[in-house]
Amino acid sequence: MQYSRRQFNRNALWAAAGCTSLAHQVFAQATATSYTVKDGDTLGHIALRHGVSESSLKQANSLSSDLIKVGQKLDIPNANSPTTTAANADYTVKRGDTLGGIALAHSISTSQLRRANNIRGDLIRVGQKLKVPQATITASNSEDLIQNVRLKTQKIAVRTSNWDTIVAHHSAIKYGNAEIYDKAHRRRGMQNGLAYHFIIGNGIDSGDGEIEIGPRWQQQLLGGHVRSYQVNLTAIGICMIGNFEETHPSRRQLDAFTQLVDWLTGDVLRKSIRFAGHKDIEQNLCPGKNFPLAAMHARYD
Repeated sequence: MQYSRRQFNRNALWAAAGCTSLAHQVFAQATATSYTVKDGDTLGHIALRHGVSESSLKQANSLSSDLIKVGQKLDIPNANSPTTTAANADYTVKRGDTLGGIALAHSISTSQLRRANNIRGDLIRVGQKLKVPQATITASNSEDLIQNVRLKTQKIAVRTSNWDTIVAHHSAIKYGNAEIYDKAHRRRGMQNGLAYHFIIGNGIDSGDGEIEIGPRWQQQLLGGHVRSYQVNLTAIGICMIGNFEETHPSRRQLDAFTQLVDWLTGDVLRKSIRFAGHKDIEQNLCPGKNFPLAAMHARYD
């Protein structure tokens, strides 16, 4: 169902309190020349965070496959030039893959991947061979989307021993930002306001990929983003604006999300954490079928 802005302001906010029912720092800049593989890294995600294509990363390191090992040093090709193009590649779908996750790993959009393979929906099957189109990588791909979060967090005494889980959500509606949801959640009787610790905008009521900090992160308070009180005590909630059952998160939203989680785990908490989608914890659809949950599990588990 599509909401008008008037209907949203009057009614839909009540659904945004927690998905369907409640509805580090970038590891290296574009000028970096090398990167040491860490536990949980994949070639695709290293390419993504450095703003280069996976195929150019393979070529720079004479890799014939995606296999990398912890401690391995990789040369990062220069991503400062206005445009770098990568050669076409083939990819064989593996168990747990999603179209969005494959696109994310290859630094292209889901729509590009669909067009290259004449796919109308999101259905893919294990063993299917996909053509991966040329990826156009610009300097903006390496943009630091978490600078504001880092600066504000410097003033916060983060309870690093408290947090052991990060939970991904979608808002399940396309409108909203931290301020709007905070007011709605307080009207619902949530005295600590916004249920999530971070909100990532979609370009409607806040910037596309803009990360907003909620009062629960500023004050290091338990979340209100899942039903379980015990999970809320130790889980950081990150909500991306949008209904990802119907649409896909934008590239900037995914860039912001991975930069934020990389920074939280690598520079702030400095420890292994549990990563989960909301539906991994409770029976629901959040963060939506079009959120690349399998790819994120591969990155952070």
